[in-house]
Amino acid sequence: MGHELLPYTLSTWAFTLHVAGVRAADEAVATACDAILAAGDAAAGEGAANALVDRIRELFPSDEPDVVSAGARSLYGEGVGADVAQGDRELRTARIRKYQFVSQLPWLARIWHREEGRVEPIWLVVERVTDQVMAADPNPWNDIDETRHWPLEDFHVLWELDGCTSLFVQPTARVEASA
Repeated sequence: MGHELLPYTLSTWAFTLHVAGVRAADEAVATACDAILAAGDAAAGEGAANALVDRIRELFPSDEPDVVSAGARSLYGEGVGADVAQGDRELRTARIRKYQFVSQLPWLARIWHREEGRVEPIWLVVERVTDQVMAADPNPWNDIDETRHWPLEDFHVLWELDGCTSLFVQPTARVEASA
């Protein structure tokens, strides 16, 4: 399940960043995001979303952290970081909250997840961290709401099982990407 959702999850992240002013360096990704925003009807929006997912699928052929990190850097340059995950739970939580307060941007986390009798790592677009963690619907273009919520401590356990794998875009990337 995790790998099948990866192109949708990363497309959601790229589109959310685009809306927030962080434009991908890959012109096909940026153009697809622009087309989604400009879509005048559902068919045009679906076509643009499919183009975005297809391009993300090409750029991210695997859900392995090194592949996802390299792909993210190809889209957003050296503004991609992962050090928000360092330290104990209290320090990580403080860093995450500071990042989100300053940047107002979502970030990626990889957790271990159980579904349909399988346990595997999945990537999430984390939108908000308070006493609850809210992760975006990995495929907001379909009619199934899959927004996820966990108590903060539960999220930490699932995230720690993967070594706190995460990626985020520095707030300065917004200025650099739009220049």
